[in-house]
Amino acid sequence: MFHKRFVRYGLLRRQERRWIMQSLAGVEWCVEFKEPEKLYPRARLSRRKIIYHAGPTNSGKTYWALEALKRSSNGVYAGPLRLLAVEVFERLNNDGIYCSLFTGQERREVPFSSHASCTIEMVPTGKSFDVAVI
Repeated sequence: MFHKRFVRYGLLRRQERRWIMQSLAGVEWCVEFKEPEKLYPRARLSRRKIIYHAGPTNSGKTYWALEALKRSSNGVYAGPLRLLAVEVFERLNNDGIYCSLFTGQERREVPFSSHASCTIEMVPTGKSFDVAVI
């Protein structure tokens, strides 16, 4: 009796492994990043201007990037930390620019907001933005 249960368990495990391997075949393509240009075809077709700010600490890189964000008709700030996203959210709203906040912990949607401040993993990828500060 023990032997039959073991054999049945072994067969289920084999079927489960086969299903997992088939499922992972599609995931493997995304994870390896051999062809990242195929991941976001719509983004690849859009014409963009990329500005890279480099400089020492406290040289105004973030300040000038946020000034460009304020001047734009719509934009997004994508920060590495929740507190930075909250700080930019509060700064933009205090300056009269309607801005929503999206983090893993909270979601504050401001009606008629044209800007968003979020942590990098919460960036709304389905929208187009004039300015994105990363």
